[in-house]
Amino acid sequence: MGRIGLFWLAVMGMTLCSGLANAESKKQEVVKNITLLHAGTLLAVPGKSPLTEQTIVIEGTRIKEIHPGYVSGEDLMIPYAKTIDLKDKFVMPGLMDMHVHLTLMKGKDLKADEMALEGVINAKKTLMAGFTTVRDIGAMGNTIFKLRNKIRDGHIEGPRIFASGQIVAVGSIDGGLECNGPESCRRTTRELISNGADWIKIYSSCSGSKFCSHEDGAPMFFDDEIKAVVAVANKYGIKVAAHSHPRDSALFALKYGVSSIEHGSFMNDKALKAMKKQGVYYVPTVSVHDMLEDLKRDGKVKGRVLAHNDTFLKIHPETIKNAYKRGVKMATGSDAGVVPHGKNYRELERFVDLGITPMDALKMATVNGADLLDKIQELGTVKAGKYADIIALSADPLKDIHNIEKVIFVMKGGKIYKKE
Repeated sequence: MGRIGLFWLAVMGMTLCSGLANAESKKQEVVKNITLLHAGTLLAVPGKSPLTEQTIVIEGTRIKEIHPGYVSGEDLMIPYAKTIDLKDKFVMPGLMDMHVHLTLMKGKDLKADEMALEGVINAKKTLMAGFTTVRDIGAMGNTIFKLRNKIRDGHIEGPRIFASGQIVAVGSIDGGLECNGPESCRRTTRELISNGADWIKIYSSCSGSKFCSHEDGAPMFFDDEIKAVVAVANKYGIKVAAHSHPRDSALFALKYGVSSIEHGSFMNDKALKAMKKQGVYYVPTVSVHDMLEDLKRDGKVKGRVLAHNDTFLKIHPETIKNAYKRGVKMATGSDAGVVPHGKNYRELERFVDLGITPMDALKMATVNGADLLDKIQELGTVKAGKYADIIALSADPLKDIHNIEKVIFVMKGGKIYKKE
């Protein structure tokens, strides 16, 4: 072979080696996107018994497979996989809070730029507490939609957000958007959906801080108004949540196809029976009792206001226990924004204080939340094909629900946000 032939043979060899090296490099890049979690205790499906010594294989944003025992990357023919040791930890799906207000803070009248900043701060607090998904069920303006999108696109750290935007209300009560007559209600609901609402929330009653929220308070809407809201929402495949405290406002909203009752302080047996029959979720927001108890203890409320709050503290827990006993679907919702952000776990602790088992409380904060959002195929459990929303605790919450506060590892969509 002549010199020219040898030269081109060398060039071809170099090109082939370079191509193989590039292919191997790309292969390693893909393989390095695989993470193995070695879980000492794994509550893969809250409501079912936990497993021990499991390996969760995560590829990209989703769970690829789960193996019994502690399997290595070499065992799975993926030597470049990253392995995280959680062998002495309690591993479970990311928690879900179905009633938050990320851009709001109790007692503060925030401007749009302040709401945006507070939203960023509160989103991070919520995620660090182990809550990887939330339903933001009441915010001013469109800031919450922008925050949701920025988190979704990876620019801000926070939980996955399903947002309703501003609340639909009679007049503009409590900062809600006006729903005054069926045409007004249709227009408002369409506007919210056009702006990006994932849910619609209505004020079936006034705020719990107002005297009109007492047990015998009247529903806020007329029939044609609430029918207009629900009809528009249904047209676009969007669910409706109803804020309700008085007895009759829940019964009224349940006639028109709402998907969840928020608070439900004074609901009676008739309403609970209807909820169970219709499969409507109850989101009690009992964490607010922390605030009411603090106000009372510190002597900050007196007279009629104190009596009003005491009625809630007395009757609301009984409503929750009755709903649980009857088998009404329940999901956890802390009302963070009214109570502190980052302490969303208080809802679970309060549930257990009322006699709900720790396992059922964990199910309400995972499986049931995903079901309420119609995302059970993607969220709520640690299963192959679902998003890798996984947290780890340093102690077992089934033994003591207060261990839910001991979050040492947070992964959302395959990305690690906290690792102690």
